[in-house]
Amino acid sequence: MVNAIDPVSLPVAPAQPAAEFYSILDLALFKSYSRESYQTAFGVEAPVYDPARRQKSWFDSSVDVSAQNNTAGYRIATQDQNGNQILQQIVMPAQEAATVNLPGAVHYPPYVVAPTLATRGGSILNPIYLSVEGDARALMTELGGASLQQEELPPFTADYPDGEPRRPWEFLVRGQMYNAGALLASRNAQGIGSPGHWDLSSPAPVWVPDPNGLTEADDTRPPWPMPVRDLLPNEKLYTGLMGIPGVQRTDLQQTADEASGKFTPDDRATLRMIYQAISKLSS
Repeated sequence: MVNAIDPVSLPVAPAQPAAEFYSILDLALFKSYSRESYQTAFGVEAPVYDPARRQKSWFDSSVDVSAQNNTAGYRIATQDQNGNQILQQIVMPAQEAATVNLPGAVHYPPYVVAPTLATRGGSILNPIYLSVEGDARALMTELGGASLQQEELPPFTADYPDGEPRRPWEFLVRGQMYNAGALLASRNAQGIGSPGHWDLSSPAPVWVPDPNGLTEADDTRPPWPMPVRDLLPNEKLYTGLMGIPGVQRTDLQQTADEASGKFTPDDRATLRMIYQAISKLSS
């Protein structure tokens, strides 16, 4: 597994490809990430998808996010009113530019119940019913419970070895006693911190998992486009198949025309000079 590092993404103008035609993405200033590739690159989960924002697969760590109203500007490939491919300036909040917004399920750390050597009446206790007091008390407050206490089953007494801080804590919720450890295991069944809520409409508290991350199909808004570098003097945009924009190197086009015997702009310029020279001689 990749060790966690601070996610950093800086704009880098890519070198010109040695081809006559190439994708507009060959001009991209940033890497594009999915939730999986973000995890692989940085060793941490991408932020939870925010449905209030558009999808965004890139981020810019160079922007100034010190003030809420700061903005960042980029060039993107788009079409003008006549359907021609152009580069256009866009502006977005700096905070938006600095973060990704990736759909997909978030992977939460698994909830692992450590085994125990604690016993009751000579038998090993089931560790799922054990919890530390702080966690049990916080859960009781979350559920509006009261009367936190250790479960007692006389005449069977419990014996806890040194280094075992957990106990079978229980508390009252609407007149019934519930084991904190079992409720904690239920809440974290899909991972520690996984989204969900308590349903208190039944006699017993029931943990209901919430949807874990939207898919791309759930959001029909177009994602933020990828910023690109400016075109070089020997580059121009064109429309490829399915209306997808591409880039053409005009210098390599002329080389190809020369090889195929076609007239090139240089050929036309040369003929024009010859024509002008002949015209002068004949006048």
